[in-house]
Amino acid sequence: MRRTGSLVCGGALIAALMAGCSSSDTDPGSEPSTPAASTPTADPVPVPASRYDLGKATIDQDWFDEDSRFRKMPVRLNGVIAAPTIEGPHPVVLILHGTHPGCPEDEGGVDRWPCAPEDERTNYLGFEYLVSELAGRGYVALAPNINAEYTFGFGEGIPGKRLEQLVDLHLKGLAAASSGGSEDFGVDLAGSADLSQLVLVGHSRGGEQALSMANEADMQAGEAGYGPVAGVLQIAAAATSVDPWTGSSVPLATVQSSCDGDVSSQDGQSFYEGIRLAGSTWAASAWLEGGTHNGFNTELGKDLFPATDRPDCETLLPAEDQREWLVGYSADFLAAVFAGDAQARARMGLDVTTPAPSELYGVEALVSYLPETSERSVLFVPAEEGDLTTTSTDVGVEADGVTTTFCPKAFYTVDMKPDTEPCQRQHVIVPGQPAHAVASWETSGGELRFDLPETLQSPGEAAVLTLRAAVSPASELNEKGSAQAFTVRLTDGSGAEATVTVGTDEPALRFPPGKMKSDEVVPEPYFTGRVPLTTIRVPLEEFSDVDLDDLAEVALVFDQSDSGTLFLADLEFAQAG
Repeated sequence: MRRTGSLVCGGALIAALMAGCSSSDTDPGSEPSTPAASTPTADPVPVPASRYDLGKATIDQDWFDEDSRFRKMPVRLNGVIAAPTIEGPHPVVLILHGTHPGCPEDEGGVDRWPCAPEDERTNYLGFEYLVSELAGRGYVALAPNINAEYTFGFGEGIPGKRLEQLVDLHLKGLAAASSGGSEDFGVDLAGSADLSQLVLVGHSRGGEQALSMANEADMQAGEAGYGPVAGVLQIAAAATSVDPWTGSSVPLATVQSSCDGDVSSQDGQSFYEGIRLAGSTWAASAWLEGGTHNGFNTELGKDLFPATDRPDCETLLPAEDQREWLVGYSADFLAAVFAGDAQARARMGLDVTTPAPSELYGVEALVSYLPETSERSVLFVPAEEGDLTTTSTDVGVEADGVTTTFCPKAFYTVDMKPDTEPCQRQHVIVPGQPAHAVASWETSGGELRFDLPETLQSPGEAAVLTLRAAVSPASELNEKGSAQAFTVRLTDGSGAEATVTVGTDEPALRFPPGKMKSDEVVPEPYFTGRVPLTTIRVPLEEFSDVDLDDLAEVALVFDQSDSGTLFLADLEFAQAG
Protein backbone atom coordinates (compact mmCIF):
# COMPACT_ATOMS: atom_id res chain seq x y z
CA MET A 1 0.00 0.00 0.00
CA ARG A 2 1.28 3.45 -0.89
CA ARG A 3 1.57 5.63 2.17
CA THR A 4 3.58 8.65 1.01
CA GLY A 5 1.13 10.54 -1.17
CA SER A 6 1.05 14.32 -1.04
CA LEU A 7 -2.19 16.24 -0.73
CA VAL A 8 -0.74 19.37 -2.27
CA CYS A 9 -2.92 20.59 -5.13
CA GLY A 10 -1.36 22.74 -7.78
CA GLY A 11 2.01 23.11 -6.06
CA ALA A 12 3.17 24.80 -2.91
CA LEU A 13 2.09 28.33 -3.69
CA ILE A 14 -0.95 29.21 -1.66
CA ALA A 15 -2.56 31.31 -4.39
CA ALA A 16 -2.26 28.49 -6.88
CA LEU A 17 -3.52 26.05 -4.30
CA MET A 18 -6.64 28.06 -3.61
CA ALA A 19 -7.23 28.77 -7.31
CA GLY A 20 -6.87 25.18 -8.44
CA CYS A 21 -8.64 23.33 -5.66
CA SER A 22 -11.81 25.25 -4.82
CA SER A 23 -15.02 23.26 -4.83
CA SER A 24 -18.59 23.33 -3.65
CA ASP A 25 -20.90 20.62 -2.42
CA THR A 26 -23.94 22.46 -3.77
CA ASP A 27 -25.57 21.72 -7.10
CA PRO A 28 -24.99 24.22 -9.93
CA GLY A 29 -27.41 27.07 -9.63
CA SER A 30 -28.45 26.25 -6.08
CA GLU A 31 -28.32 28.77 -3.27
CA PRO A 32 -25.29 28.44 -0.98
CA SER A 33 -26.07 27.47 2.61
CA THR A 34 -23.54 29.93 4.03
CA PRO A 35 -22.53 33.46 3.00
CA ALA A 36 -20.44 33.45 -0.16
CA ALA A 37 -17.65 35.24 1.66
CA SER A 38 -17.18 32.28 3.98
CA THR A 39 -15.65 30.30 1.10
CA PRO A 40 -12.13 31.44 0.09
CA THR A 41 -12.06 33.41 -3.14
CA ALA A 42 -10.65 31.63 -6.17
CA ASP A 43 -7.60 33.86 -6.55
CA PRO A 44 -7.02 35.44 -3.14
CA VAL A 45 -5.30 38.82 -3.02
CA PRO A 46 -4.15 40.00 0.42
CA VAL A 47 -5.97 43.04 1.77
CA PRO A 48 -3.67 45.65 3.36
CA ALA A 49 -4.14 45.58 7.11
CA SER A 50 -4.91 48.63 9.23
CA ARG A 51 -3.31 49.25 12.61
CA TYR A 52 -6.05 50.52 14.87
CA ASP A 53 -6.23 52.24 18.24
CA LEU A 54 -9.60 52.49 19.99
CA GLY A 55 -8.13 54.40 22.91
CA LYS A 56 -7.65 53.60 26.57
CA ALA A 57 -9.83 51.48 28.84
CA THR A 58 -9.69 49.68 32.17
CA ILE A 59 -10.41 46.10 33.03
CA ASP A 60 -11.68 44.99 36.40
CA GLN A 61 -9.41 42.59 38.28
CA ASP A 62 -12.08 41.55 40.75
CA TRP A 63 -9.79 39.03 42.39
CA PHE A 64 -8.19 42.03 44.12
CA ASP A 65 -9.87 44.11 46.85
CA GLU A 66 -11.75 47.23 45.83
CA ASP A 67 -9.09 49.48 47.35
CA SER A 68 -6.15 47.64 45.77
CA ARG A 69 -4.09 49.64 43.28
CA PHE A 70 -4.31 46.60 41.03
CA ARG A 71 -8.13 46.51 40.93
CA LYS A 72 -8.53 48.74 37.85
CA MET A 73 -5.98 47.81 35.21
CA PRO A 74 -5.25 50.31 32.41
CA VAL A 75 -5.09 48.89 28.87
CA ARG A 76 -4.85 50.20 25.32
CA LEU A 77 -7.30 48.81 22.80
CA ASN A 78 -5.05 48.57 19.80
CA GLY A 79 -4.37 45.91 17.23
CA VAL A 80 -4.37 45.16 13.52
CA ILE A 81 -7.41 44.46 11.32
CA ALA A 82 -8.35 43.83 7.69
CA ALA A 83 -11.69 43.26 5.98
CA PRO A 84 -12.69 42.00 2.52
CA THR A 85 -13.24 44.62 -0.12
CA ILE A 86 -16.47 42.96 -1.28
CA GLU A 87 -19.87 43.48 0.32
CA GLY A 88 -20.46 41.63 3.60
CA PRO A 89 -21.23 40.59 6.16
CA HIS A 90 -18.30 38.21 6.54
CA PRO A 91 -17.26 35.69 9.21
CA VAL A 92 -14.81 36.98 11.82
CA VAL A 93 -11.42 35.51 12.74
CA LEU A 94 -9.85 36.62 16.02
CA ILE A 95 -6.11 35.92 16.32
CA LEU A 96 -4.56 35.77 19.80
CA HIS A 97 -0.79 36.11 20.11
CA GLY A 98 1.27 34.39 22.78
CA THR A 99 3.06 35.52 25.90
CA HIS A 100 6.23 37.54 25.50
CA PRO A 101 7.13 40.53 27.69
CA GLY A 102 4.98 43.41 26.51
CA CYS A 103 6.75 46.11 28.48
CA PRO A 104 10.45 46.43 29.34
CA GLU A 105 11.56 44.17 32.16
CA ASP A 106 13.11 45.33 35.41
CA GLU A 107 16.19 43.83 37.04
CA GLY A 108 14.02 41.02 38.41
CA GLY A 109 12.83 40.01 34.95
CA VAL A 110 9.27 41.33 35.44
CA ASP A 111 7.75 43.66 32.85
CA ARG A 112 6.26 46.78 34.44
CA TRP A 113 2.74 47.65 33.40
CA PRO A 114 1.74 50.02 31.94
CA CYS A 115 4.56 51.42 29.85
CA ALA A 116 4.73 54.09 27.17
CA PRO A 117 3.22 53.03 23.83
CA GLU A 118 6.58 53.39 22.10
CA ASP A 119 8.13 51.00 24.64
CA GLU A 120 5.48 48.28 24.45
CA ARG A 121 6.31 45.25 22.34
CA THR A 122 3.90 44.85 19.41
CA ASN A 123 3.47 41.08 19.62
CA TYR A 124 0.14 41.30 17.82
CA LEU A 125 1.78 42.77 14.71
CA GLY A 126 3.52 39.44 14.26
CA PHE A 127 0.28 38.19 12.70
CA GLU A 128 -0.38 41.15 10.45
CA TYR A 129 0.47 38.95 7.45
CA LEU A 130 -2.18 36.40 8.46
CA VAL A 131 -4.78 39.11 9.03
CA SER A 132 -4.10 40.45 5.54
CA GLU A 133 -4.16 37.06 3.85
CA LEU A 134 -7.38 35.93 5.52
CA ALA A 135 -9.15 39.17 4.62
CA GLY A 136 -8.24 38.42 1.00
CA ARG A 137 -10.07 35.12 1.40
CA GLY A 138 -13.31 36.59 2.66
CA TYR A 139 -12.95 37.04 6.41
CA VAL A 140 -12.82 40.02 8.74
CA ALA A 141 -9.60 39.23 10.61
CA LEU A 142 -8.14 41.04 13.58
CA ALA A 143 -5.24 40.49 15.94
CA PRO A 144 -5.71 42.57 19.11
CA ASN A 145 -3.01 43.54 21.56
CA ILE A 146 -3.46 41.17 24.51
CA ASN A 147 -0.15 41.83 26.29
CA ALA A 148 -2.20 42.76 29.36
CA GLU A 149 -3.32 39.13 29.72
CA TYR A 150 0.23 37.95 30.27
CA THR A 151 1.95 40.65 32.29
CA PHE A 152 2.98 40.18 35.92
CA GLY A 153 3.61 43.90 36.20
CA PHE A 154 0.13 44.83 37.44
CA GLY A 155 -0.50 42.15 39.98
CA GLU A 156 -0.73 38.45 39.25
CA GLY A 157 -3.58 37.62 36.94
CA ILE A 158 -5.91 34.64 36.77
CA PRO A 159 -5.33 32.97 33.40
CA GLY A 160 -7.94 34.03 30.89
CA LYS A 161 -9.75 36.58 33.08
CA ARG A 162 -8.10 39.66 31.66
CA LEU A 163 -8.33 38.17 28.19
CA GLU A 164 -12.09 37.71 28.39
CA GLN A 165 -12.52 41.41 29.10
CA LEU A 166 -10.05 42.45 26.41
CA VAL A 167 -11.74 40.30 23.77
CA ASP A 168 -15.13 41.63 24.85
CA LEU A 169 -13.99 45.22 24.37
CA HIS A 170 -12.44 44.60 20.95
CA LEU A 171 -15.31 42.52 19.57
CA LYS A 172 -17.99 44.88 20.85
CA GLY A 173 -16.05 47.69 19.23
CA LEU A 174 -16.04 45.70 15.98
CA ALA A 175 -19.78 45.07 16.31
CA ALA A 176 -20.40 48.79 16.77
CA ALA A 177 -18.25 49.67 13.75
CA SER A 178 -19.98 47.06 11.59
CA SER A 179 -23.33 48.51 12.61
CA GLY A 180 -22.23 51.94 11.43
CA GLY A 181 -21.17 53.19 14.83
CA SER A 182 -18.32 55.53 15.65
CA GLU A 183 -15.65 52.98 16.61
CA ASP A 184 -12.62 53.94 14.50
CA PHE A 185 -10.62 50.95 13.23
CA GLY A 186 -9.05 53.01 10.45
CA VAL A 187 -10.98 51.11 7.79
CA ASP A 188 -14.61 51.19 6.69
CA LEU A 189 -16.27 48.26 8.46
CA ALA A 190 -19.94 49.21 7.99
CA GLY A 191 -21.89 46.04 7.25
CA SER A 192 -18.69 44.03 7.13
CA ALA A 193 -18.64 41.72 10.16
CA ASP A 194 -20.96 38.85 11.00
CA LEU A 195 -19.98 38.20 14.60
CA SER A 196 -22.36 35.25 14.84
CA GLN A 197 -19.77 33.42 12.72
CA LEU A 198 -16.55 33.47 14.73
CA VAL A 199 -13.36 31.40 14.77
CA LEU A 200 -10.56 31.83 17.30
CA VAL A 201 -6.92 31.36 16.34
CA GLY A 202 -4.27 31.29 19.05
CA HIS A 203 -0.48 31.00 19.14
CA SER A 204 1.41 29.58 22.12
CA ARG A 205 -0.52 30.47 25.30
CA GLY A 206 -3.03 32.20 23.07
CA GLY A 207 -3.83 28.74 21.72
CA GLU A 208 -4.87 27.28 25.05
CA GLN A 209 -6.83 30.40 25.93
CA ALA A 210 -8.64 30.31 22.58
CA LEU A 211 -10.02 26.86 23.34
CA SER A 212 -10.84 27.79 26.93
CA MET A 213 -12.78 30.80 25.70
CA ALA A 214 -14.58 28.77 23.03
CA ASN A 215 -15.77 26.35 25.70
CA GLU A 216 -17.24 29.12 27.86
CA ALA A 217 -21.01 28.77 28.14
CA ASP A 218 -21.68 32.46 27.47
CA MET A 219 -19.53 32.40 24.36
CA GLN A 220 -21.22 29.26 23.07
CA ALA A 221 -24.67 30.71 23.65
CA GLY A 222 -23.77 33.95 21.92
CA GLU A 223 -24.91 35.83 25.00
CA ALA A 224 -21.96 38.22 24.82
CA GLY A 225 -23.25 39.67 21.55
CA TYR A 226 -20.89 37.63 19.40
CA GLY A 227 -20.37 33.97 18.72
CA PRO A 228 -20.96 31.17 19.26
CA VAL A 229 -17.44 30.15 18.33
CA ALA A 230 -17.49 27.87 15.28
CA GLY A 231 -13.96 26.48 15.60
CA VAL A 232 -10.52 26.88 17.14
CA LEU A 233 -7.12 26.75 15.45
CA GLN A 234 -4.16 26.36 17.80
CA ILE A 235 -0.63 27.15 16.67
CA ALA A 236 2.22 25.67 18.73
CA ALA A 237 -0.09 25.87 21.73
CA ALA A 238 1.05 25.72 25.34
CA ALA A 239 -0.81 23.78 28.00
CA THR A 240 0.10 25.64 31.17
CA SER A 241 -3.13 26.90 32.70
CA VAL A 242 -5.94 25.15 30.82
CA ASP A 243 -6.87 21.52 31.40
CA PRO A 244 -6.49 19.94 27.94
CA TRP A 245 -8.42 16.81 28.87
CA THR A 246 -11.81 18.50 29.08
CA GLY A 247 -12.33 18.20 25.33
CA SER A 248 -13.89 20.75 23.00
CA SER A 249 -17.38 21.77 22.02
CA VAL A 250 -16.23 22.96 18.58
CA PRO A 251 -14.00 21.61 15.78
CA LEU A 252 -10.32 21.94 16.64
CA ALA A 253 -7.14 21.94 14.57
CA THR A 254 -3.84 22.04 16.41
CA VAL A 255 -0.44 22.57 14.79
CA GLN A 256 2.77 21.32 16.39
CA SER A 257 6.22 22.42 15.22
CA SER A 258 8.60 19.47 15.34
CA CYS A 259 11.56 21.70 16.28
CA ASP A 260 9.72 23.93 18.75
CA GLY A 261 12.28 25.59 21.01
CA ASP A 262 9.71 26.96 23.46
CA VAL A 263 6.94 24.39 23.92
CA SER A 264 9.55 21.73 23.28
CA SER A 265 7.37 18.76 24.25
CA GLN A 266 4.64 19.86 21.79
CA ASP A 267 2.14 20.02 24.66
CA GLY A 268 -0.52 21.44 22.36
CA GLN A 269 -1.13 17.92 21.12
CA SER A 270 -2.78 17.17 24.47
CA PHE A 271 -5.80 19.24 23.40
CA TYR A 272 -6.37 16.84 20.51
CA GLU A 273 -5.99 13.93 22.90
CA GLY A 274 -8.57 15.50 25.21
CA ILE A 275 -11.15 15.64 22.41
CA ARG A 276 -10.33 12.04 21.54
CA LEU A 277 -11.45 10.95 25.00
CA ALA A 278 -14.13 13.56 25.72
CA GLY A 279 -15.87 15.06 22.74
CA SER A 280 -18.08 14.46 19.72
CA THR A 281 -16.69 17.08 17.35
CA TRP A 282 -13.97 16.54 14.75
CA ALA A 283 -10.37 17.36 15.48
CA ALA A 284 -7.17 17.52 13.45
CA SER A 285 -3.53 17.64 14.37
CA ALA A 286 -0.69 18.60 12.04
CA TRP A 287 2.96 17.90 12.83
CA LEU A 288 5.06 20.44 10.88
CA GLU A 289 8.54 19.09 10.19
CA GLY A 290 11.36 21.59 10.76
CA GLY A 291 8.98 24.19 12.17
CA THR A 292 9.88 26.37 15.15
CA HIS A 293 7.80 28.09 17.81
CA ASN A 294 8.54 31.70 16.94
CA GLY A 295 8.62 31.26 13.17
CA PHE A 296 4.87 31.91 12.94
CA ASN A 297 5.18 35.44 14.41
CA THR A 298 7.17 38.06 12.48
CA GLU A 299 7.84 40.12 15.63
CA LEU A 300 9.75 37.35 17.40
CA GLY A 301 13.35 36.28 16.93
CA LYS A 302 14.70 32.77 16.96
CA ASP A 303 13.45 30.30 19.54
CA LEU A 304 15.07 30.83 22.92
CA PHE A 305 15.99 27.16 23.34
CA PRO A 306 16.58 25.67 19.89
CA ALA A 307 16.32 21.91 19.49
CA THR A 308 19.68 20.15 19.85
CA ASP A 309 20.95 16.65 19.10
CA ARG A 310 18.16 16.34 16.54
CA PRO A 311 19.17 15.48 12.96
CA ASP A 312 15.71 16.55 11.79
CA CYS A 313 16.28 20.03 13.25
CA GLU A 314 19.75 20.71 11.84
CA THR A 315 18.06 22.43 8.90
CA LEU A 316 14.98 24.37 9.96
CA LEU A 317 12.03 25.33 7.82
CA PRO A 318 12.58 29.00 6.81
CA ALA A 319 10.26 31.29 8.75
CA GLU A 320 8.78 32.68 5.51
CA ASP A 321 7.85 29.18 4.38
CA GLN A 322 6.45 28.40 7.82
CA ARG A 323 4.17 31.42 7.66
CA GLU A 324 3.10 30.65 4.09
CA TRP A 325 2.23 27.15 5.27
CA LEU A 326 0.11 28.59 8.08
CA VAL A 327 -1.78 30.82 5.63
CA GLY A 328 -2.77 27.79 3.57
CA TYR A 329 -3.68 25.64 6.57
CA SER A 330 -5.64 28.45 8.25
CA ALA A 331 -7.59 29.27 5.10
CA ASP A 332 -8.54 25.63 4.62
CA PHE A 333 -9.54 25.21 8.26
CA LEU A 334 -11.84 28.21 7.96
CA ALA A 335 -13.34 26.91 4.71
CA ALA A 336 -13.92 23.52 6.35
CA VAL A 337 -15.58 25.08 9.40
CA PHE A 338 -17.69 27.76 7.75
CA ALA A 339 -18.47 26.20 4.36
CA GLY A 340 -18.00 22.46 4.90
CA ASP A 341 -15.50 22.52 2.03
CA ALA A 342 -14.47 18.91 1.34
CA GLN A 343 -11.51 19.96 -0.80
CA ALA A 344 -10.21 22.17 1.99
CA ARG A 345 -10.39 19.23 4.40
CA ALA A 346 -8.54 17.09 1.87
CA ARG A 347 -5.73 19.61 1.60
CA MET A 348 -5.46 19.48 5.40
CA GLY A 349 -4.92 15.73 5.11
CA LEU A 350 -8.37 14.85 6.49
CA ASP A 351 -9.82 12.87 3.59
CA VAL A 352 -9.97 9.37 5.08
CA THR A 353 -10.27 7.80 1.62
CA THR A 354 -6.69 8.81 0.77
CA PRO A 355 -3.42 7.64 2.37
CA ALA A 356 -2.28 9.63 5.37
CA PRO A 357 0.07 12.24 3.90
CA SER A 358 3.75 12.79 4.49
CA GLU A 359 3.48 16.45 3.49
CA LEU A 360 0.99 19.30 3.40
CA TYR A 361 1.25 22.35 1.14
CA GLY A 362 4.64 21.23 -0.13
CA VAL A 363 6.16 20.87 3.34
CA GLU A 364 6.87 17.65 5.24
CA ALA A 365 4.10 17.10 7.75
CA LEU A 366 2.24 14.30 9.52
CA VAL A 367 -1.40 14.27 10.57
CA SER A 368 -3.82 12.81 13.06
CA TYR A 369 -7.52 13.09 12.39
CA LEU A 370 -10.51 12.35 14.57
CA PRO A 371 -13.81 12.37 12.63
CA GLU A 372 -16.89 13.49 14.48
CA THR A 373 -18.69 10.76 16.40
CA SER A 374 -21.36 10.16 13.75
CA GLU A 375 -18.66 9.35 11.17
CA ARG A 376 -16.67 6.73 13.09
CA SER A 377 -17.15 3.46 14.91
CA VAL A 378 -14.71 2.90 17.75
CA LEU A 379 -13.04 -0.50 18.03
CA PHE A 380 -10.10 0.24 20.31
CA VAL A 381 -9.33 3.54 22.03
CA PRO A 382 -7.29 2.53 25.09
CA ALA A 383 -8.25 4.86 27.91
CA GLU A 384 -7.78 2.52 30.86
CA GLU A 385 -6.17 -0.81 31.71
CA GLY A 386 -9.30 -2.87 31.11
CA ASP A 387 -9.43 -1.79 27.46
CA LEU A 388 -6.61 -4.24 26.72
CA THR A 389 -9.06 -7.11 27.26
CA THR A 390 -12.54 -5.69 26.59
CA THR A 391 -13.03 -2.21 25.22
CA SER A 392 -15.75 0.31 26.01
CA THR A 393 -17.55 -0.80 22.83
CA ASP A 394 -17.48 -4.48 23.92
CA VAL A 395 -14.71 -5.45 21.54
CA GLY A 396 -12.77 -8.40 22.92
CA VAL A 397 -8.98 -8.01 22.69
CA GLU A 398 -6.64 -11.00 22.58
CA ALA A 399 -2.84 -10.97 22.23
CA ASP A 400 -1.12 -14.07 20.84
CA GLY A 401 2.67 -13.91 20.62
CA VAL A 402 2.44 -10.22 21.50
CA THR A 403 3.01 -8.52 24.84
CA THR A 404 0.67 -5.59 25.47
CA THR A 405 0.99 -2.81 28.02
CA PHE A 406 -1.41 0.01 28.87
CA CYS A 407 0.15 3.47 29.16
CA PRO A 408 -1.94 5.99 31.14
CA LYS A 409 -2.00 9.60 29.99
CA ALA A 410 0.49 12.22 31.26
CA PHE A 411 4.12 11.86 32.35
CA TYR A 412 5.37 9.35 34.89
CA THR A 413 8.31 7.11 35.64
CA VAL A 414 8.34 3.40 36.32
CA ASP A 415 8.80 4.21 40.02
CA MET A 416 5.62 6.25 39.90
CA LYS A 417 3.66 3.63 37.93
CA PRO A 418 5.20 0.14 38.17
CA ASP A 419 4.97 -2.21 35.17
CA THR A 420 4.95 0.63 32.64
CA GLU A 421 8.52 0.19 31.42
CA PRO A 422 7.42 -0.51 27.80
CA CYS A 423 5.72 2.90 27.78
CA GLN A 424 9.18 4.52 28.00
CA ARG A 425 7.63 7.71 29.40
CA GLN A 426 10.85 8.75 31.14
CA HIS A 427 12.87 8.04 27.98
CA VAL A 428 10.64 9.13 25.09
CA ILE A 429 8.42 12.18 24.55
CA VAL A 430 5.15 11.29 22.86
CA PRO A 431 3.55 14.70 22.15
CA GLY A 432 0.41 15.13 24.21
CA GLN A 433 1.42 12.23 26.48
CA PRO A 434 -1.80 10.38 25.51
CA ALA A 435 -3.16 7.16 26.92
CA HIS A 436 -2.23 4.40 24.49
CA ALA A 437 -1.16 0.77 24.24
CA VAL A 438 2.23 -0.78 23.55
CA ALA A 439 2.50 -3.95 21.47
CA SER A 440 5.83 -5.82 21.50
CA TRP A 441 6.80 -9.03 19.71
CA GLU A 442 10.05 -11.00 19.86
CA THR A 443 9.36 -13.38 16.97
CA SER A 444 7.56 -12.82 13.71
CA GLY A 445 3.88 -13.70 13.51
CA GLY A 446 2.42 -12.36 16.74
CA GLU A 447 -1.21 -11.24 16.56
CA LEU A 448 -3.33 -8.65 18.30
CA ARG A 449 -6.93 -9.66 17.62
CA PHE A 450 -10.13 -7.67 18.08
CA ASP A 451 -13.31 -9.76 18.37
CA LEU A 452 -16.19 -7.62 17.13
CA PRO A 453 -19.58 -7.55 18.85
CA GLU A 454 -22.71 -7.67 16.72
CA THR A 455 -23.02 -3.87 16.75
CA LEU A 456 -19.67 -3.51 14.94
CA GLN A 457 -19.75 -6.52 12.62
CA SER A 458 -21.03 -4.37 9.76
CA PRO A 459 -19.05 -1.14 9.21
CA GLY A 460 -21.99 0.22 7.25
CA GLU A 461 -20.93 3.27 5.27
CA ALA A 462 -17.39 3.17 6.64
CA ALA A 463 -14.75 3.43 3.93
CA VAL A 464 -11.58 2.84 5.89
CA LEU A 465 -10.02 1.24 8.94
CA THR A 466 -7.88 3.82 10.74
CA LEU A 467 -5.45 3.67 13.62
CA ARG A 468 -2.62 5.70 15.07
CA ALA A 469 0.85 4.35 15.62
CA ALA A 470 4.49 5.21 16.29
CA VAL A 471 7.72 3.22 16.49
CA SER A 472 9.32 3.18 19.94
CA PRO A 473 12.91 4.38 19.45
CA ALA A 474 13.96 3.23 22.95
CA SER A 475 12.97 -0.40 22.45
CA GLU A 476 15.74 -2.88 21.70
CA LEU A 477 13.21 -4.87 19.68
CA ASN A 478 13.22 -2.20 16.95
CA GLU A 479 16.16 -2.04 14.57
CA LYS A 480 17.62 1.45 14.91
CA GLY A 481 16.80 3.63 11.94
CA SER A 482 14.47 1.09 10.31
CA ALA A 483 10.75 1.53 9.73
CA GLN A 484 8.25 -1.07 10.86
CA ALA A 485 5.45 -2.84 8.99
CA PHE A 486 2.61 -5.24 9.78
CA THR A 487 -0.42 -6.93 8.26
CA VAL A 488 -4.09 -6.15 8.85
CA ARG A 489 -6.36 -9.18 8.58
CA LEU A 490 -10.16 -9.17 8.44
CA THR A 491 -12.18 -12.32 9.12
CA ASP A 492 -15.89 -12.58 8.39
CA GLY A 493 -18.57 -14.73 9.98
CA SER A 494 -17.96 -17.62 7.58
CA GLY A 495 -14.27 -17.75 8.47
CA ALA A 496 -13.07 -16.20 5.21
CA GLU A 497 -9.98 -14.01 5.58
CA ALA A 498 -8.40 -11.11 3.69
CA THR A 499 -5.15 -9.30 4.42
CA VAL A 500 -3.49 -5.99 3.56
CA THR A 501 0.11 -5.17 4.36
CA VAL A 502 0.82 -1.77 5.91
CA GLY A 503 4.35 -1.21 4.64
CA THR A 504 7.50 0.58 5.68
CA ASP A 505 6.59 3.54 3.45
CA GLU A 506 3.80 4.43 5.89
CA PRO A 507 4.74 7.80 7.51
CA ALA A 508 3.47 6.74 10.94
CA LEU A 509 5.77 3.69 10.93
CA ARG A 510 9.04 5.45 10.18
CA PHE A 511 11.78 5.28 12.80
CA PRO A 512 11.72 8.66 14.53
CA PRO A 513 14.76 10.90 13.93
CA GLY A 514 16.87 11.48 17.03
CA LYS A 515 19.23 9.55 19.26
CA MET A 516 19.40 8.07 22.72
CA LYS A 517 21.47 10.23 25.02
CA SER A 518 22.46 10.62 28.66
CA ASP A 519 24.57 13.23 30.41
CA GLU A 520 25.43 14.54 33.86
CA VAL A 521 22.23 16.53 34.06
CA VAL A 522 20.02 13.64 32.89
CA PRO A 523 21.86 10.38 33.65
CA GLU A 524 18.87 8.27 32.58
CA PRO A 525 18.99 7.65 28.78
CA TYR A 526 16.47 9.71 26.83
CA PHE A 527 15.53 10.09 23.18
CA THR A 528 16.36 13.52 21.77
CA GLY A 529 13.62 13.44 19.13
CA ARG A 530 9.84 13.43 19.40
CA VAL A 531 7.56 10.47 18.71
CA PRO A 532 4.08 11.59 17.62
CA LEU A 533 1.25 9.11 17.24
CA THR A 534 -0.06 9.72 13.73
CA THR A 535 -2.68 8.27 11.43
CA ILE A 536 -2.66 5.12 9.28
CA ARG A 537 -5.56 4.47 6.87
CA VAL A 538 -6.42 1.09 5.37
CA PRO A 539 -9.26 1.23 2.78
CA LEU A 540 -11.84 -1.48 3.36
CA GLU A 541 -12.24 -1.96 -0.39
CA GLU A 542 -8.75 -3.47 -0.46
CA PHE A 543 -9.97 -6.47 1.54
CA SER A 544 -11.34 -8.81 -1.11
CA ASP A 545 -13.08 -12.16 -0.48
CA VAL A 546 -14.59 -11.21 2.87
CA ASP A 547 -18.13 -10.11 3.64
CA LEU A 548 -17.77 -6.57 4.98
CA ASP A 549 -21.33 -6.73 6.27
CA ASP A 550 -20.52 -9.69 8.49
CA LEU A 551 -17.12 -9.12 10.07
CA ALA A 552 -16.13 -11.20 13.04
CA GLU A 553 -12.57 -10.08 13.71
CA VAL A 554 -9.96 -7.45 12.96
CA ALA A 555 -6.36 -8.47 13.61
CA LEU A 556 -2.98 -6.76 13.52
CA VAL A 557 -0.45 -9.41 12.52
CA PHE A 558 3.19 -8.57 13.18
CA ASP A 559 4.68 -10.77 10.48
CA GLN A 560 6.76 -8.27 8.55
CA SER A 561 9.72 -8.11 10.96
CA ASP A 562 11.44 -10.44 13.39
CA SER A 563 10.72 -8.22 16.38
CA GLY A 564 9.39 -4.80 17.26
CA THR A 565 7.58 -2.42 19.57
CA LEU A 566 4.81 -0.09 18.48
CA PHE A 567 2.80 2.52 20.34
CA LEU A 568 -0.82 2.00 19.24
CA ALA A 569 -4.13 3.82 19.66
CA ASP A 570 -7.45 4.61 18.06
CA LEU A 571 -8.46 1.64 15.91
CA GLU A 572 -11.72 2.70 14.25
CA PHE A 573 -13.94 2.37 11.21
CA ALA A 574 -14.34 5.79 9.56
CA GLN A 575 -16.75 7.11 6.95
CA ALA A 576 -15.79 9.29 4.02
CA GLY A 577 -17.23 12.37 5.74
